[in-house]
Amino acid sequence: MCALPWSEVSLSGSWFRISAQTVEVAYRTYDEAPKQDSVRTVTLDTQTKALWIAWRKTQQQEREQWSGEKAWVESGRAWTRENGEALHPDWISRRFNRLVELSGLPPIRLHDTRHLSATLALLGKADIKVVQERLGHSSRQITSDTYTSVLPQLLTAEAESTSAVVPRSKQPLPNPAEKKGTVSRSKAKTPEPGRDRSPGAEATAGRSNVTRDTAAGGPNEGIERAA
Repeated sequence: MCALPWSEVSLSGSWFRISAQTVEVAYRTYDEAPKQDSVRTVTLDTQTKALWIAWRKTQQQEREQWSGEKAWVESGRAWTRENGEALHPDWISRRFNRLVELSGLPPIRLHDTRHLSATLALLGKADIKVVQERLGHSSRQITSDTYTSVLPQLLTAEAESTSAVVPRSKQPLPNPAEKKGTVSRSKAKTPEPGRDRSPGAEATAGRSNVTRDTAAGGPNEGIERAA
C-alpha cells in the first residue's frame, strides 16, 4: 500500500492493481516489482470505495494548501502524508499498533489483517479461487491448506452442499412425534402371595393384557367393540 500509485487505482471501476512494492533496508526504502504471483487486481467493496473517494478529495485539498506554501511533494502515491510525501512502512506499522491499542481490541499484527480478510471472505461463502487471487497465492492448494484447517465451518458447508445436490424423493420424512400415539401394552401383574402359582397361572400372568379380535384374527390390544 505504501507503493500504490493513483495510476493503478480505478474508483469508477472499484478496483486497484498491485504492481509495485516498497522494501525497507535500514529504514531506507526502495521500490521494486513484486513476485509475479503477487501482481494482481483487487476489487473494492462499496463501503471501502466510498472511503477511498473521500480520502482522495482530502488529499486534493491538502495539495492545494501545501502548494501555496511551496512544500507539496508530488509522489503520485495514493497514501501519503499531508504534504504529499510517501508513507514509510515502519510508520504505518507503528501507527497501526497504536490504533489497535486505543481500540481496546485484542492485539494483532498488521499482517494478521491479511488473514482476517481471507477468513471473512471464506465465511461469507466466497469461492476459494477468488480468495486465492486476492491473496496472490501461487495455487489454490496453498489457500485451501491454510484456511480450511482453521475454519471447520468450511468443511461443514462443503458437506452440506455436497449432500444438497443428491436427488432425493419428495416423500416427507416420518414425524417422530406421530409415533408417540401408539397404544402401549399393559404390564403383566405379579401374583400376590397366596395366590395360584400353577404353571398355567404363571404363563397367564406373564402375558400382557391383550385380547384377540375373533372376527379379524388379530390382536385387539384390550379394545372392546362398541355395543
